[in-house]
Amino acid sequence: MTRADEKRELRRRTIALRDALDAPTRKANSAAICRRVLESPEFRRARVVLLFASFGSEVDTGDLLEASLRMGKRLALPRVDPETRRLELREVRSPNADLTPGTWGIPEPIPERCPEVALHDIDFVLVPGVAFDRELRRLGYGGGYYDRVLAAVAGRAPAIAICFAAQVVAEVPADEHDMRVRVLITETERIDRP
Repeated sequence: MTRADEKRELRRRTIALRDALDAPTRKANSAAICRRVLESPEFRRARVVLLFASFGSEVDTGDLLEASLRMGKRLALPRVDPETRRLELREVRSPNADLTPGTWGIPEPIPERCPEVALHDIDFVLVPGVAFDRELRRLGYGGGYYDRVLAAVAGRAPAIAICFAAQVVAEVPADEHDMRVRVLITETERIDRP
């Protein structure tokens, strides 16, 4: 089995596990994860935060987006540019009014309403993912979008990933270009990279 096949199979299995969580469990666990993020020193120090709007059975980030704005932080969310295969970072002032389903149905900022934010202004990155291991290797959805962001902010802005505990696996197959995160938060623990 090739590395690409291993990743595809792990992605399939882990998304099925995540999809199998019932709605009340997903809601309670999402709230616990978001609370841990809000209480983290990395988030509390940040002024300009890059978060993401969840979709499907991901950790629900809706309350986290709203809390960031209430705390006076500048909120940036990613928008996929399919031509360049990169993430545009856009400032969101109202998640309810400023987002629309974009690439793959993921809620994204509406460009006409949301000005661009420079990557060098970001001082906190919340990272999605399908699967993680305890070495903080990450399996994303396969586009490499967040690997490029993580490489650009490495050593400057903390990157904290979130997922349900069910998404933490024994080992994530990784290639040289796959970026690890510094911290992983689940509903039950915080894992820091040494």
